[in-house]
Amino acid sequence: MSRTTSDAAARPVVSRALAQVTSALSSGGLLFAGTFLGALLGYAFFVVLGRSMTPDDLGAVGSLINLSTILTVPGLGLQLVTARGVASQSAPAHGRSGGPVDGGLLVGALLVGGVPALLLAVTAPLVAPLLHLPSVAPLVVLALSAVPMTVAFAALGVLQGAERFAALGLSALLVGVAKIASAVAASALGQGVLGVIGWYAVGWVVVAVVAGALAVRGAGRGGAGEDDAGPDGSMTAPSRWAAGIARARAGLVGSMPTAGLLVLSSLDLILARHHLTRDGSGVYTMGALFEKVAFWGPQFIATIYYPRMARPAERAAAVRAAVGMTAAVGVLGVLVAAVAGDLLTSFVGGRAYVGELGHQAWVFTALGVALALVQVLVYADLADHRHGVGALVWVAVAITVGAVALWHGSVAAVVGTVLVCVLGLLLVAGTVVARRA
Repeated sequence: MSRTTSDAAARPVVSRALAQVTSALSSGGLLFAGTFLGALLGYAFFVVLGRSMTPDDLGAVGSLINLSTILTVPGLGLQLVTARGVASQSAPAHGRSGGPVDGGLLVGALLVGGVPALLLAVTAPLVAPLLHLPSVAPLVVLALSAVPMTVAFAALGVLQGAERFAALGLSALLVGVAKIASAVAASALGQGVLGVIGWYAVGWVVVAVVAGALAVRGAGRGGAGEDDAGPDGSMTAPSRWAAGIARARAGLVGSMPTAGLLVLSSLDLILARHHLTRDGSGVYTMGALFEKVAFWGPQFIATIYYPRMARPAERAAAVRAAVGMTAAVGVLGVLVAAVAGDLLTSFVGGRAYVGELGHQAWVFTALGVALALVQVLVYADLADHRHGVGALVWVAVAITVGAVALWHGSVAAVVGTVLVCVLGLLLVAGTVVARRA
């Protein structure tokens, strides 16, 4: 009788556990699918342009797109700070929980997005010659895209912190769709560098609108106290601006650890554009596709485990799991690139690139994997309200710039030098995180 009673009591517990595991796997699978397909579509962007643009123009677009990645730095900081706050204040519900969404978040996103937009617009006359651009117009258009980028990242922070991974995966997929659509539109219309960047900016507006709608749907409205609320319970204009300024300040401070990572992950293409010949930078841009897929492909792993890293009781296990899974996926990618480098290069860039890139595909892939592992360590540090790993990344940025200035005689020299610098960073940062875990 007691055994029957015990079994009956255990069944609901087991059922709930199985339901949570199934829900987690389902959400994680959707996030992986959305993130990975979005990354593939995003880098198919260069495949499309590689068949319709000259190596010179392709190199220019490559440097601008990687510059746009740097523009996302404040937005990503706002996303992670928002996600950390939502995750630490609510229990995980595997996609069914909501997070606070109020006017202050939108105001904060607009303010944070305006910082890189203004900075790039003001410095465009100085940046254009460094990237060998004929005019500042592509840089100005790219600067305008920083605002919708940041709004989109703020919305993603709500989804990530609430562990609404299905919606987060859909948003990641949409980013890739918008990116490749810009390449198709510009190629079909016979447009050059400016046309590509113009459509790219339009794509970010679409992403911001959709991600914002997903964040608001199913999310609670919060952040306003009784004294800050209007007659209908919404935030008053002064309180909205005050909350927005506070969010912007937190986002900018939180962006510093991730800033170095995104600069480092985009730096090689910009350095290649500066140091190599124009055709050489085009070849490097094509090779960097392997790096970017290896870097962004496993991003879903760090994204899934970040909310758990923000909760002290789950932090150590989450860091170990994220590092282990990212490394496993990365090793597999390097092996595939080493065995099938010529075939993959021919598929991605055409046979013209096989001779110079085929045997180096695994090197670019290894660089992407090393960056993905650094990303996990940066997230782990930020989730614990620390910035030590972020400081190490900035040191690595400076070292990389100096090293490539000394060794840049070929595509192989540039990618090899950057890889050595990133592996050194990975060793030091891994030691720091391991001692704190």
